[in-house]
Amino acid sequence: MVSPSVGGWVLAPAGDAEVDEIMAWFPDSPAVDIWSGPGFRYPFTRESFIEDLRFAAVDSYALRNADNTLAAFGQSYERYERGHLARLVTNPALRRQGAGRQLIEMIIANLKARRGYDEYSLFVYRHNEPALRCYLSLGFVFTDYPGDAPMADKCYFLTRKAGGKGQ
Repeated sequence: MVSPSVGGWVLAPAGDAEVDEIMAWFPDSPAVDIWSGPGFRYPFTRESFIEDLRFAAVDSYALRNADNTLAAFGQSYERYERGHLARLVTNPALRRQGAGRQLIEMIIANLKARRGYDEYSLFVYRHNEPALRCYLSLGFVFTDYPGDAPMADKCYFLTRKAGGKGQ
């Protein structure tokens, strides 16, 4: 995985070193649910959190700002022949400062360079209006919900073509 740096932001592989800090971003079950989707245990232990993140199965990213503060976290994997973004979260102390936008753009750039995807996707809960606004502003569009994906009544499926906004 490349570790690009853009304007003081640095994207690097995430792992156990970031777990304790990320865990602290989720004070209750609703916060975990809106971020992780179904199947993520709460209350969690450090061990269950690491297991549910599936570090071995998916690419995990840590975005740090110019002060080396962990600003955001996200994951990606292939789904429906696209680069799929998942479990995107911004450090609560740094929200509304562009970290989420930067995380998404840098993950997409990384996936494009490494895997050459032509399209990217993600799911977002319908009631998660801040995240939905962010994704739409980055060029994601509503797409027909995949038939085999759970929670069609609760989530939107969004996609963005390579070369979309920000690229």
